[in-house]
Amino acid sequence: MLPIADDPPRLIRTVPNGLLYQVGVGEDQSWLVHVWGMNGYDYGFAYGTLLSEQIIQFFPKLYAYLEQEIIDHLEHLKLPKWLKQLIADEGLAFALDMQNLLAQAYMDPEIYHELRGIADATKIDYDLLLRLHMFGELTRGHCSLYGVWGKATLNGKTLQMRTFDWDIDAGLQDYPVITIYHPRSPTLGHTFTNIAWAGYIGVLTGMSSTMMGIGSIGILFPDDTFGDESVVGLPFIFLQRYLMQYSETLDDALSYITNIRRTCHLILGISDGKLGTGRIIQYSHSLVRFFDDINLQPLTDWHPRLDNVVYEGMDWLCPAFQSKLYEQIRAQYGQITPETTIQSIPAVVKTGDVQVAVYDLTDNMLYVANARGEGEHGPLPAYQRQFIKLDLNIEYARVPPTI
Repeated sequence: MLPIADDPPRLIRTVPNGLLYQVGVGEDQSWLVHVWGMNGYDYGFAYGTLLSEQIIQFFPKLYAYLEQEIIDHLEHLKLPKWLKQLIADEGLAFALDMQNLLAQAYMDPEIYHELRGIADATKIDYDLLLRLHMFGELTRGHCSLYGVWGKATLNGKTLQMRTFDWDIDAGLQDYPVITIYHPRSPTLGHTFTNIAWAGYIGVLTGMSSTMMGIGSIGILFPDDTFGDESVVGLPFIFLQRYLMQYSETLDDALSYITNIRRTCHLILGISDGKLGTGRIIQYSHSLVRFFDDINLQPLTDWHPRLDNVVYEGMDWLCPAFQSKLYEQIRAQYGQITPETTIQSIPAVVKTGDVQVAVYDLTDNMLYVANARGEGEHGPLPAYQRQFIKLDLNIEYARVPPTI
């Protein structure tokens, strides 16, 4: 394992309502963006101004790549037949615009304002930005996660691991961005962190200043304990963002999940450093179930329970990865730290090809690695690459620029 890079962020640029830093070493670096705002537009305009070059490079080629992938693999996607036919007949842009119309009633309006701010700052097509944020409902990532606390960890810390396994050829790792949102109005919730890519404001990997963390797994192999799916509802990337931006407690988050109109099959993982606990959520449109370490599912010989541990490996019915993840957690039980996780869990299980994040929710520390980018050297998957450590206590305390 390479030494974890923990050098202070390097300031690159300052704009009204925004600061741009770089973190990391050598080829394994990430942009670190701070934005302040009274509304979503303030967030988006500062963000787009700071990352204009990256977004203009990234989003058009990402859309073109994903559009071709959808067309080439349409018959194999886990979508309703009518939606597949709509894509085939009318095109992907039409289908994504319709997806937005079906989601609009459930969306936080500030999300649209933020995207408009990015579009105005970058001069990139607003519709392109919006469509790319609807892709998550069409494609699912094979990911893994754990939440560990109490006697499972060294010194009883609350930790969460979130690995992102997806299409490494899409090039997300060429534009890694960690964004810290600082609200200047209580209507924008509290300070939170989105670990994503240039221009992407939905949350797949995130932490909040309320000492909570989140991750998810797209489900391709459910069982009959899942409910049905729907294309009408809040896209899950914005549900996860809402939880990090607005939920003060674990109970707040679980209540929101219960009451919102949900869409697709997922596993969510949420951990809370204040309470010292974690939950797995079996998620679908018509049914949601919450699991802790006592009632964790699925309960099988390849997915046993452990005190103070919740975990899921790559899918719901995925014995090979589920059992391997369990074995690695069990081998470190009682001594689990972010460092031992990085060394012995995703790297051994081989999960997290695009991104790996470990949250220390007791001390507000983030550890993250990204896959090898274009023109870079060394191993390809994120789980074999350099990790960056970021002290979020320092980042949450930063003050806005005075210009």
